[in-house]
Amino acid sequence: MQKKENQPSYLKRISTERADEIYVRLLQKLTSERRYRDPKCTAKLMAEELGTNTRYISSAVALATGGNYSQLINKLRVRDACNMLSSALYKEMSLEEIGLLAGYASRQAFYLAFSRLHHCTPRAYRLEKLGGKKSK
Repeated sequence: MQKKENQPSYLKRISTERADEIYVRLLQKLTSERRYRDPKCTAKLMAEELGTNTRYISSAVALATGGNYSQLINKLRVRDACNMLSSALYKEMSLEEIGLLAGYASRQAFYLAFSRLHHCTPRAYRLEKLGGKKSK
């Protein structure tokens, strides 16, 4: 965690303990229930389910990761997609199907988020992981 003195004012409005607690609960809900796979899994929806508000969700994520809620969701989705892309169990699925299953609403959103995190396309990643086997 960053020191409070160097943070923007909106991050100073939540205690470190409260931010940690919200972040842990959020991450648990997102991962154990695979909520990140829902394209409609917004910070507002998670705030309602956790009994808090979006400002606290945003602050908790920022304090824990240095990023924002969308970046957290994208990391979880891309990690999930990477697991599918490198697994023979999903080799018959198209890249678009894997992106949709991971929670992206469109092929374009999947490719953009994947490329930003891995600096390659999902197809190139799959080819590398599955030993040059063709992918759709």
